[in-house]
Amino acid sequence: MKRINLQLRKSSKPLGASRIKKIIYKIIFFVLVIGLFLIVARLLTQFSGSSTVVNFNWLGNPLHSSDGKVNILFLGIAGGTHAGSNLTDTIMVASYNLKTNQLYLISIPRDLWLPDLRTKANAVYEIGQSQNNGLGLTKTIMGNIIGIPIHYGLRIDFRGFVQAVDTLGGIDIVVDKSFDDYNYPIEGKEDDLCGYSEKEMDFSEEEAKKLNIDPGKRKVFVAPDGNIATDSASEDQGAKYFTCRYEHIGFKEGATHMDGDSALKFVRSRHGTNGEGSDFARSHRQEKVLQALRNKVLSLETIFDPAKIADLIKTLGKSIETDISVKEGLELFKLAKKLDKTHNFVLDDSTIKGLPGGRTSLLTHPAATDYGGAYVLISQTDDFSIIQGYIKKLLSGEVENESSGSAWSSN
Repeated sequence: MKRINLQLRKSSKPLGASRIKKIIYKIIFFVLVIGLFLIVARLLTQFSGSSTVVNFNWLGNPLHSSDGKVNILFLGIAGGTHAGSNLTDTIMVASYNLKTNQLYLISIPRDLWLPDLRTKANAVYEIGQSQNNGLGLTKTIMGNIIGIPIHYGLRIDFRGFVQAVDTLGGIDIVVDKSFDDYNYPIEGKEDDLCGYSEKEMDFSEEEAKKLNIDPGKRKVFVAPDGNIATDSASEDQGAKYFTCRYEHIGFKEGATHMDGDSALKFVRSRHGTNGEGSDFARSHRQEKVLQALRNKVLSLETIFDPAKIADLIKTLGKSIETDISVKEGLELFKLAKKLDKTHNFVLDDSTIKGLPGGRTSLLTHPAATDYGGAYVLISQTDDFSIIQGYIKKLLSGEVENESSGSAWSSN
């Protein structure tokens, strides 16, 4: 395992080991309160270990901001060495208002189509990584989408999240409503064909018409009985065909103590019954976990346990990448303690009233056949101008709230 790298400025008076240790302890509070407190939302579809190192700079510029707001990009990846380990299933921008001490969490869907790059939003970090600029490129692209500058970035894989919750001794959550999820993905089973086989076949116009697909050569999944599963590429239908990839999970109403794995499942569940399958229900569960994490990190039980703090440093050192300096991190830690209110906004295809040009939503879901059979969400303007205008009004308070159906101010 690689060690945490602290880049120290040369000085005539070297820092003592005890002082460096105290600084590291403060860093870990920042990482947990800022990192875990904000990025857990819209968790990954999978998670595994990583050898990524936390790289901090000793000296840095004062906290950057624009229009009185500090904007931070948070990315969640699966990690590991398997194919797609650098795809970001969690993309979130946190905008902290320095005047009101209110925080806006803007979730960007991983399936958002980017016309200029001809790919989904979840591939941007991976593209940047191939150029040794994963965080930098993603900050620029996501900032351009929502129309605000991104000052800082933090990337985490969620094996570290699970281990951090376990290191803290778990968290206490009150489950508002009982629910079940029969399509929860099993780690390591992501590519299991469950008895199906993948074949490339050439379909005539007549054959294609019967299967409601385009004629010509294409790869399809074939069941053991020989039937072709042409709609298995979509997530919902894929769950029907590839049942071995999923497990049944459930949560009962009331107070419960969760370990890291349970907490991850609680916020990651996407197909819950009893009204818990929507983005907004998931966001509400995420807020509960975030608050529970914050309370546990700032508890006396954690603060006065050096061994626990050391374990957290070791755990998160394998899971986090950030361009935030120590100095900036401590400033962000101060902001976390002053946080007054958190607002969640999910960028999706929900109905919103009063958008310009007669639009009814910020994103739409086009036919999969127009995008090679892939599920994507698209902006109705390639320059994302309507999204940018809405986000501007959201952050300024001109939009009444962040829920579906919010009014758009034309001023």
